[in-house]
Amino acid sequence: MQLGTLDLKSGTWLAVNCGKFPSEKNCQLVIMAPEHQRADLVEAACAHAIKVHGHADTPQLRQELGNVLETVQL
Repeated sequence: MQLGTLDLKSGTWLAVNCGKFPSEKNCQLVIMAPEHQRADLVEAACAHAIKVHGHADTPQLRQELGNVLETVQL
């Protein structure tokens, strides 16, 4: 994965890619965070799922989002 000039610190990052899931909006949003900020990433992904895609804020949604995180080495 080439990230251009984002100047991200090297290490292990986690990402959630909305484009991997079917949606009427054809959403392509990708959200990333350093591995130690996993909870923040799940929170941001949950907020996006609720606001943009109309999901309900449930523990199940948060668990599912946590399960689909991808590891990215920079």
